[in-house]
Amino acid sequence: MTALKGVNLGGWLVIEKWITPSLFKGVKATNHYQLEKTLAGQIRLKTHYETFITEADIRWLHEQGIELLRVPFGYWVFGGEKPYQATIKQLDWVVRTASKYGMYVLLDMHAAAGAQSNKAHAGSGDQVKQNMWLNRLEWQERTIETLVKVAARYREEPHIWGIELVNEPSIDATGLKLVDFYRRAYKRITVVARPGTRIVFSDAFTPLLTANTFGWLAKREYPVVIDTHIYHCFGSANKRRTVDEHIRLARRSRWYVRLLSLFQPVLVGEWSAMLPYRTLPEKTTTFVTAQIKSYNTGEAWCYWNYKTEDSGRWNFRDMVETGQLKLLQ
Repeated sequence: MTALKGVNLGGWLVIEKWITPSLFKGVKATNHYQLEKTLAGQIRLKTHYETFITEADIRWLHEQGIELLRVPFGYWVFGGEKPYQATIKQLDWVVRTASKYGMYVLLDMHAAAGAQSNKAHAGSGDQVKQNMWLNRLEWQERTIETLVKVAARYREEPHIWGIELVNEPSIDATGLKLVDFYRRAYKRITVVARPGTRIVFSDAFTPLLTANTFGWLAKREYPVVIDTHIYHCFGSANKRRTVDEHIRLARRSRWYVRLLSLFQPVLVGEWSAMLPYRTLPEKTTTFVTAQIKSYNTGEAWCYWNYKTEDSGRWNFRDMVETGQLKLLQ
């Protein structure tokens, strides 16, 4: 089996400063929430939503052989959540455009109500304390309500590959609170989603606690998929490894994916060519190829990110155009 080849459309409907620094130029904001609170930010975001991802981007990805788009969105997608602007117009558009090019879509709740972590990619992560989302059922309920509306809206779209319950959430010591959220969300979404839609859940970087989250609860009509994110650029251990050690580790990742696959299908929802230091292009290509071969043992993989304002290893498009990333046939 060869996994579906995908990319993340990060930095589009949920903003991260490092992806699009120009949006933050001249304002004190550091994340999406703060940017929306400024007039300059609102004006820039309105333009950004219309221009950062266009049909030309989707066409280019299709021409490269990309089959799956993981589309991060925020709980404010339908509007009515000040100070955020609604982005349902853009979500509808990308679903339509993906269908036009025969591509699948994974709808990813990237920023939950109340922020599921204190990271900037949670939309307003610095506004809350760590783990507050896990302890506030009303925030979890608002998150589920949005997921249900999204599932119902696209029920008739057969190319919706899956719906991801929440991206990289904080987790409690036992994992029970997060698992409880997953199970409640699964029960509600599967009432309205199209049969065959995959319900994707993050391993929260603790796969041993979350791998068997659903067990008997899972229905054949709504298969569950675990999303694991594999990065080689964070932490002191990765800094100490040589590039050849990273390549060997990337090759061994196939056994990690196969282990998780014993519980349910696996999506490597985020990975990249990034390392803690510069490397020769040839080494980068070897590193990327090793990862792709390993992740092909799963159900699908999605590179983070499709593009950034800067060139480099976080930028899938730049990596392809410079010849450092070659998709395996």
